[in-house]
Amino acid sequence: MMRLSVVFGLVLAMLWSLAEAQTLRYRGHDLQVTDQARACYLVLVKLYDAAYFRDDSGRLRCVRLDYLRGFTREELIDATEQIFATLHGEAALREQRAQLQPFLEGYMAVQAGDTYQYCVDSAQGGEMLRDGQVVARVNDADFGERFLNIWVTGEQQGRPQWNFSRCPGTVF
Repeated sequence: MMRLSVVFGLVLAMLWSLAEAQTLRYRGHDLQVTDQARACYLVLVKLYDAAYFRDDSGRLRCVRLDYLRGFTREELIDATEQIFATLHGEAALREQRAQLQPFLEGYMAVQAGDTYQYCVDSAQGGEMLRDGQVVARVNDADFGERFLNIWVTGEQQGRPQWNFSRCPGTVF
């Protein structure tokens, strides 16, 4: 009987941690994960695991990146600028430099296990968090959406349209 109680307790603990991993608490709201993906470069180089969270209305959305390898601050800045310019054009990159700058300045080098999270409120703007701490914020809803496009270019039935190459065969 004692053994059955221990097994039952372990099963409950595993289920609780699984349920917890599927919810993100952000500014007093519980956001639900709707998709996860692993980003790869040239199919084999694993970059980060991405999770997409949203509230029921879709107004609040977050992308959490759990890094699988290290990047320098400069590599993060260069990649952000390149992707932003590719998506929105060089002119938009120049015109929105003032809004982009706090995010670029907020970057720090990452190692495997580090986390960045970007959350956007479609009515207010967005903020970037590093390992749970806010490092940059913008109070412009349009720019907040544009910055989110670096990872997610839209939604289809609440699921993200990822803007990166995914690793084949990855199951979460």
